[in-house]
Amino acid sequence: MKLDKTCSLFFGTKIDSKLREALSQAKPGDKKYFDGTSEDFLRIVELPDEKWIGKVIKPGPVVTEVDDIQRNIVSIMRRVAPTARVSASGIRIFVLQGANTQAVIDDGETGEDEDAGASGPYITM
Repeated sequence: MKLDKTCSLFFGTKIDSKLREALSQAKPGDKKYFDGTSEDFLRIVELPDEKWIGKVIKPGPVVTEVDDIQRNIVSIMRRVAPTARVSASGIRIFVLQGANTQAVIDDGETGEDEDAGASGPYITM
């Protein structure tokens, strides 16, 4: 098993048709909150068949910060897309593969679980 302390996390929600419409109707001054120009706000991540909106978080956030991050995302979403329903329970957490490359801590264990995280749907930027 390996502990990777270099990969950023993505806290976000999938953009459905209602959210897409609400974002397209956002006030010009509010677009800065999700255009990806600031690390303090949200960004849209596109996959081949879906889009997600959320926040990129540096590796290793303290557990007590998770609720604050979640509330911050919901708060920004309510401001920029007040007609869309985004709840705290709709926020998902993903690892951003390849976002950072530094050290990986290997505990020396080998087994089936080691390759379990090597494949699957990733969000790339």
